[in-house]
Order: sequence, then C-alpha cells, then structure tokens
Amino acid sequence: MSLARASRVVLLGQYAYPASCLAVGAMVWMRGAVGDPLALGAAILIALGTWVLLRASTRWLADASAEQEEMNSQLIQSQRVMALGELSTGIAHEINNPLNIILQEAELMRYNLAGTPDRETLDEVRAGIDVIYAQVSRCSDITHKLLDLARKRKPVSQYANINRLVEDMLELVEREARPKNIRIHRKLDPQLPGLMSDPPLLRQVLLNLLINAVQAVGEDGNITITTFPMGNVVCAKIRDSGPGIAPEHMDRLFNPFFTTKAPGEGTGLGLSVSLRIMNELGGDIVVDSRPGQGAAFTLRIPMKSQRGAQ
Repeated sequence: MSLARASRVVLLGQYAYPASCLAVGAMVWMRGAVGDPLALGAAILIALGTWVLLRASTRWLADASAEQEEMNSQLIQSQRVMALGELSTGIAHEINNPLNIILQEAELMRYNLAGTPDRETLDEVRAGIDVIYAQVSRCSDITHKLLDLARKRKPVSQYANINRLVEDMLELVEREARPKNIRIHRKLDPQLPGLMSDPPLLRQVLLNLLINAVQAVGEDGNITITTFPMGNVVCAKIRDSGPGIAPEHMDRLFNPFFTTKAPGEGTGLGLSVSLRIMNELGGDIVVDSRPGQGAAFTLRIPMKSQRGAQ
C-alpha cells in the first residue's frame, strides 16, 4: 500500500472509529447494561484519544508521502541527467563539427577582408555569413533540445504528439548511433492520434529505451521504432537487433540497480525509472525478447493522462 493510500485510510479511520465507539457507548447506556455513566464516559475518552492519535498519524503519513514524492522527483531528474551523460560523446562531436566550419569560414572572411574587397569577394563573405548562421542555428537547436530535456519541471498534463517526441529523441540518439553504423528505421503512423500526458517525462522514457537499444546493438545493427494506436492507448515500440535478454533476467529487468552491463557502464536505474514514470502516467512497458533475436520494448500510453486522477 502506498503512503498516499495509507494516509487516506487513516484519515477515514479518524472519523469512523470515534463514531463506532460512541454508537457502542450509546447502546450500552440505553440498554442499561451498566448502572452508571462510566461506560459512556470511558467510550468517549477512548474515542477522543484514538481520534487524536489517528489525526497525528495522518499528519505524519502526509509528511512522509510528500518526502517520498520529492525523492521520486529527484531520482527521475538525476537519471535524466545520467541519460544525457551517456550521449555526451556523440553530442560533443555533433557540436564540434559546426564549430570547425564556423572557424574555417571566419578565417576565410578575415582573409578576404584584409585588402580592399571587390564585388566577388563581398559575395563570398555574404555566403560565409550564411554558412555561419546555419551552423550556429544547428548548434542552438542541439543545445535547446538538451536543455529542454534536462530542465526540471513540475508535472503537467498537456497535449502530446508521440511521433514528434520520438523524432526529437531520435535526433539526439542518431548522433551516437551513426558512428557505430547502427541504422535506425522509422515506422511512425502519420494518423496517430494525439493525447493528454506529460511530454517531458515521455521524452525521458523514450530516450532511456533508445539509449538501451543502441548499447544492446553495439555496432552494425538495426533499431526500428514503430508507433501505432491500440484501443484507448497509443503505443511506441522500440526493437533492436541485439543479443536479446536472457530468460533468467526478465523478472528482474525493472528492478532498481539491476543491470547486465559491464561495471561502470550502467546504473541499473534507466528501466526502473522509466517504468515508474509510465505507471504514474497510467501506462506501462511491455517487453518481448528471445535470446539471440533482439528485444522489443513497447510503451503503452493512455490517451488521457492519469495524473489528474491521483
């Protein structure tokens, strides 16, 4: 039982228990089973004492529940930053390329402007400025996506386009996958309906699963991401051509700190945090894997956010 649910039970008990004690005391008094008012007085005292205890317990549970929520939020945020850290090499390479282009164009412009430029030289300078502008926009786009993902936000329920979220995270992961000759295939349903959910949290789950898929493949493999509706949920399936998951590991796959990666290569929090996020949003993650045949992780996201119901 969660702390929030236990708090509600205790809250109900602080009213139900005194009422039952008073009812019993009243019945004893009316039937005359005891010849004096001591029974009723004792019932009232017991009821009051229990009510005070239950009320204090409610406050303690409420404080503990708030502390648990804050710890969950911190865990999700720290895991999000760790996921970005795993992409740092590819991201640094992707930003370094446009910076080198900008440097080369700037040196060429300085050389062209050293003397008295003619019309043709000025045209080259203008073209160089356009190149620099394009490369700066490219760097800005990368950093904005990283900042948007890493920024700590309050949970929200708003419109989410799963295909757009998938594309956003693929832009980050492809920079890591491309040097390893990992091919990413998109099978995104163009008619996929939108939904009300928490887009930043969904991005984090998608990024976690895509990073896991890249690491599972290693080199020279394939990752296929498919989106499709199924009843009242929207699904996003990420399938890799890696070695698959051993049967003895399936039951522990979502346990915190469980990992099959080499020491120092994983914290074992990615899947655990991802499942927790999906459960908070009213969805889940389904795993399908056979040794030697890769693995498929399917996110099932309800079309209506469950946050408001909690």
